[in-house]
Amino acid sequence: MSRIFSVRALSHISRLAAPQIARKSPIFTRAFSNSVIRSNSTKDLLEVVKSEFKLANSVENELAPDHVTYLKESGFEVVQKAGESNVELSKTLESGEVLKVFFDIDEVTDVSFGAPEVPEEEDAGEKFDDELYQYESTFANVKVLISNPQNNNGLFFNLMLQSSEEEFFVDYFNYKPDTTAFLKQVDEQGTYLGKFEYQGPRFSNLDESLQATVEKYLQEKGVDADLADFIFGYSEIKEEDSYRDLLSDVAKYLSKE
Repeated sequence: MSRIFSVRALSHISRLAAPQIARKSPIFTRAFSNSVIRSNSTKDLLEVVKSEFKLANSVENELAPDHVTYLKESGFEVVQKAGESNVELSKTLESGEVLKVFFDIDEVTDVSFGAPEVPEEEDAGEKFDDELYQYESTFANVKVLISNPQNNNGLFFNLMLQSSEEEFFVDYFNYKPDTTAFLKQVDEQGTYLGKFEYQGPRFSNLDESLQATVEKYLQEKGVDADLADFIFGYSEIKEEDSYRDLLSDVAKYLSKE
């Protein structure tokens, strides 16, 4: 069965925003008035941030027991740098190959669980744009590298993770002749394709028997529904941790003004 994929446009929506206040004034009394307003608005924002931080921390934010068990039994190690949304899962397979999974917690948590209906009164253009956005927002990109350390080569898969089914769909795959250089590129540039690199054929255009065999290959390597479920669960927890860290940092900044 053929599948059609599209590259998901990312958007990061800020959860906290403060209005900017004018800093220039033609007369001294106006400038003084503005400084008072600025002082009060800073105090108000600080109080709201503190309240939100307290409320957020009153709710337990830990991995679900089944996700803790999965992480232990699967053998995956989690690699994530402080302050970054990119996550890497890595483990050595029984074959001696190394499986690495890359995803972005912001992108995963932005995935819609069930798209809203498009109003019938919208014109054709607006309806198409809304339907396209709703389609794209039901998928998140997940990158997979299966490599042979002895030969320093491997296979790279660009996958789409669907929220409603918690399963992976292959977008495309290619061969990496130098995985050391590839991983360096990912670490330093955050890109998974070189500027002129051939990404590989669109998976949905391949023979169905080849599609089925590739999907089976990935499942046997551990790229399955359990991994998909873990990615969603882990991303939710880490996104909330990042939000709490943001509130804490904002509060510290405002308290020093």
